[in-house]
This record gives sequence, structure tokens and C-alpha cells, in this order.
Amino acid sequence: MKKIVALILLAMVSVTAVQAQLFKKREKTVKQEYNAGTVPVVNNKVTFEQVIPAPGLTAAQVESKVKEWLSARFVKPTVIAFKEYDREKPGTIVAKAEEYIVFRKTFFVLNRSRIYYFLTITCADGSCTLNMSRITYWWDDEADDGGLKTTAEECITDKVAIKKDGSLHRFYGKFRTKTIDLFNTLAEGLTQQLNSK
Repeated sequence: MKKIVALILLAMVSVTAVQAQLFKKREKTVKQEYNAGTVPVVNNKVTFEQVIPAPGLTAAQVESKVKEWLSARFVKPTVIAFKEYDREKPGTIVAKAEEYIVFRKTFFVLNRSRIYYFLTITCADGSCTLNMSRITYWWDDEADDGGLKTTAEECITDKVAIKKDGSLHRFYGKFRTKTIDLFNTLAEGLTQQLNSK
């Protein structure tokens, strides 16, 4: 009998903890890395870009290291699909990737979205430029109604994702933060690769 009571109490505590997580108050302040101005829009298109230094490397060496990084980073199960396109310009790599961004994962809940994006990496002596653009999403792709398909321009720009009081929009804000995080992760990974021996 004592074991049954203990199990019931344990279950009640677990449920209460889960409810507290589900309904905890959202922070009003936006972290600096997600604040206004952190999602760049170029010619009305969301376009992330960063020049990554590669001191002492020639353009050919940079390109070789970039290819190594692409081969290691863009594999299943990390990504759903990856395609590298034929080169139009020497030293420029263009690819399309599809993967999941996960907003929340618990025992009871998996909230995620597919993200599709193009990478353009331009190699030069001593550096490369990483560009992420043409970003689209497919949220709740397994839903009976087919989920929601949208673009970065429709959901992560300052105008859409940041409310008048400066806080992040509850729904669109999660797309904004995870997209910024993804680009930063890609840039950090490529930086490590270019600076590795």
C-alpha cells in the first residue's frame, strides 16, 4: 500500500513539474543576439552573411577545407537532405540543405520545423564568405492539415517577430532564435575547420 501511495505522489509531482514548465512566464527582455537588427534583410530577402578569416591559406586550400567541412557536417541524421550544385564560378560553392530545427523536445512533446536554406561559400586567399539565404520553413509537417509552410521574410524579420514592446512574438520568435542559432553554429563550425591544422 505504501508503495502505491508513493508512486501516486511521485506521479503528481512529475505532472506538476511538467505543468510548471509548460506554463512558466515568458521573459519580456530579448537576448541581444536575437534583438532588433540581428536578422539582416538585403533586397527584401533575409540573408545572413559572415566573412570567416583563414590566415595563411590560399583560396585553393580554403576551398579544400570547406569541402571537408561540408562532407562532415551535412550528413544524416543531422540533415534530411543536402545537394551541392554545379559550379558557376571557380572557388564558389552553392548548396541547398534541409534539416530540422527543434523548438522543444520533452518526453511528451516534440515541437520542430523543417528548415530549407541555400548556402553560398565564396573562397579567397586568407578567408571565405559564408552566405545563408532563401530560407523557408515547414512547421508541423506531420499534421493532418499539412502544417504551415512559410518563408523567413514572413516570420523572422524585425517587423514580424518583434512586438511593439520589444519582446519576441511567441510563435515567430522561436523561428527567429533557432535560425540565428543555426547560422551561428554553421559559422562557428566552418571557422574551426579553417583554423584546424
